Amino acid sequence: MKWIFTISIVIFSHGFFTQDIKVFEDSLISLLKNVQTEKNAQEAKHHNIEFKAYLEKTIKHPLAFSYPFDSLSKYMSTIKSPDESFRIFNWNIEQKNQTQFYECWILKNDKSIIKLKDYQKLIPEIEFATLNQNSWFGALYYKIIPVKKKNKTYYTLLGWDGNDMFSNKKIIEVVQFKKDKIQFGNSLFKYPSGKIKKRIVLQYNKQSYMSLKHNKIRKEDYIIFDHLVPTSPHLKEFPDWYVTDLSFDAFKWDGTQWTYIKDFDAKSLKILRRPFNDPNK
Repeated sequence: MKWIFTISIVIFSHGFFTQDIKVFEDSLISLLKNVQTEKNAQEAKHHNIEFKAYLEKTIKHPLAFSYPFDSLSKYMSTIKSPDESFRIFNWNIEQKNQTQFYECWILKNDKSIIKLKDYQKLIPEIEFATLNQNSWFGALYYKIIPVKKKNKTYYTLLGWDGNDMFSNKKIIEVVQFKKDKIQFGNSLFKYPSGKIKKRIVLQYNKQSYMSLKHNKIRKEDYIIFDHLVPTSPHLKEFPDWYVTDLSFDAFKWDGTQWTYIKDFDAKSLKILRRPFNDPNK
């Protein structure tokens, strides 16, 4: 009878904690709505401080790592890595000039927390930079792809950036954990010309759309995306005016790097469904 009593206590405790964290989730949604709908910049900052204080309390909850946060995920990213080593709490605050400010907290499965600082506007040569939690290229992440190289795990993140009033960006980022530190950017993106990049940033016109998705094809990992071209040849140097041309490119993981493939035949595989743009919508 003792073991039955013990199981009953465990079931009751889990049910209590689940109900308890649902209250936390509902409060976070209310606070985040205040942040994202506030027109006054100073008031929005104040609401964001309140939201972060409550988020800190929430992610210290015993079920914070395993709880799905399905309702909250409609307003921010709460995705978890497929190997369950970490999860992301990631949100944006639109500024008056339609640029975006990003926040991202990473909760590891050992309960430690890494808070990232959005340094996006101050990073030169962004596709070749190695960054950390204090110099993060801010974005909203919607997919985590773990890949192995020489017994090390690298996490490839797909993200969206609302950039400014003229254009959006899609980002392919690489993350590696080193004890209690985090590194963004790694020389894993290889082009046929021999050029190597540490991350991929794809900028396109606000009126256009762009698909960027991960797919498993015959057990191999691909990142497939719309090919971008300028609306006119003389606008080649202005990515604000780039749009899709109905063809696709891809990166394929070859065991050591993401190798670029031009003119990837995604249509015949029927693996992309349009439209796909802002992951928040």
